[in-house]
Amino acid sequence: MVRRCVPVRRFALVACCAIGMTWSLACDSGKPASSGQSSPATPSDKPASSPAPSGTAGQPAQPTPPDHYGDRVVEGVVKLGSALPPPRPIQVTADQVCARLHGGKPVFPQGRDVGADGLLPHVFVYIKRGVDGKYTPPANPVVLDQRSCIYVPHVFGILCGQTLEIRNGDPTAHNVHALAKKNEAFNIAQANQGAKATKVFNRPEVMLKIKCDVHGWMEAYAGVLTHPFFAVTADDGAFRIPRLPAGKYTVEAWHELFGTMSQDVDLSTAASAKLEFVFKKSP
Repeated sequence: MVRRCVPVRRFALVACCAIGMTWSLACDSGKPASSGQSSPATPSDKPASSPAPSGTAGQPAQPTPPDHYGDRVVEGVVKLGSALPPPRPIQVTADQVCARLHGGKPVFPQGRDVGADGLLPHVFVYIKRGVDGKYTPPANPVVLDQRSCIYVPHVFGILCGQTLEIRNGDPTAHNVHALAKKNEAFNIAQANQGAKATKVFNRPEVMLKIKCDVHGWMEAYAGVLTHPFFAVTADDGAFRIPRLPAGKYTVEAWHELFGTMSQDVDLSTAASAKLEFVFKKSP
């Protein structure tokens, strides 16, 4: 009995050693000995998890991104509810060049322009409250020209940091006097036709008056803002401010003679809003 059991034990021991060596080789190679297929990835094989995006649990929410636009629209018209007395023509004959440029026709103050049915041009309409974030000023300048002894355009909007290019298109001397209250004031001469100068306003200011000391009737008004959501009414009194993000806003209309009016709009869910401003105060 003992002699017969010894070979069996030796065989079992050898077999166990052989199996152990085979399993050891399989573990060292990273593959099971009995299969040529890849094994499922273990936790250590998975790529390192990326950082949680901002605004998720445990992370502070990001502020409004720069240059944030949307698909909301504010549009409407601006009217004058009471009639104006007929305007008096400007006496441009003090400068014969100016008189000649107008061909002897009467010239009237632009601020007294009123269209059919009291529709008002030259009204600056803008988002006064509700816009968040920063907006990059356009690379292209806003051009303020002096043509036929009139500022063109009479009313305009410009972003903080955007270049204002001032031109003299007339064959006579002008000077450009910015009566800024929040920005740096300036007073420059442009003696020759074709003269150019550039300026930049760095602070919001509604409105900034610009005038010519040589020709007292020449005036222009700039609305300096930190965002591009503004418009100037056309001859038909219409305005349109597109690309607004969803939200609640205060819209203000400014006229050089009649002051300001404002209305609140909720564009949180509505795609657009139509407004009507009616100025009733006469100068």
